[in-house]
Amino acid sequence: MELFGRAATVILYRQCQEGYEVFMTQRSVQTQSFPGFWVFPGGREHPDDSVVAAHLRQEPVLNLVVEQQQFQETMSRDFVMSMGYLPSLEIRPAFGLPDWQSLVVTALRELWEETGMAYTKPVLIQDERVAIQQALLEGTPLLRLMDRYHFELDAGALTAIGRITTPNLGEKVRRFDTAFFMVPARNEAEPLRNSAEVAATCWLTPAQALKQYGSILAIPTRYILMQLEKKVWGESMS
Repeated sequence: MELFGRAATVILYRQCQEGYEVFMTQRSVQTQSFPGFWVFPGGREHPDDSVVAAHLRQEPVLNLVVEQQQFQETMSRDFVMSMGYLPSLEIRPAFGLPDWQSLVVTALRELWEETGMAYTKPVLIQDERVAIQQALLEGTPLLRLMDRYHFELDAGALTAIGRITTPNLGEKVRRFDTAFFMVPARNEAEPLRNSAEVAATCWLTPAQALKQYGSILAIPTRYILMQLEKKVWGESMS
């Protein structure tokens, strides 16, 4: 089992009467990472993502406000309560533009696989989005589907807000260097749940998510929700 890799997480949001709601998924109990937990859509980087990134005509907006030291300091009590100790701080080298471009492909691909939400140019009709979602879940390379259906990824729709690396929790614990992106929901379709990794989905305000699912939120997810509840990144949600 690979114990260290890169991943991307997507905070999909929309306006509501209370301010903003975010889209969350409950992971299947059969998944290896955080079974049964509520998380934002996302997953690990695939080798082909960097190949697709070379075809991007846009770059994600960079508004890097999430960083490792603040995350670990803010969530120190959670680490101690769940693990019995505070993990040491590890600062990894900064991402360059090729890293962000590859991980924005990861983010868009994983969002499509898990929810059916597609950020493409041109905008695809629902039948095409569903067919491509199924093909991605079956392992068809994204670049092949881009050629077949004549679309490109709308990387400019996403804002990269930073990254968090899973602290070193022991030799057997899988670690991910995870990029976080925010993107406003589009109106053309509601998310679809076709992925076996997803057991349930919901739209909630950050405050509602923290209240309802606090005990089954991963520490990074809880941290992101806490910051959103305080509207720390309000400029990213305009």
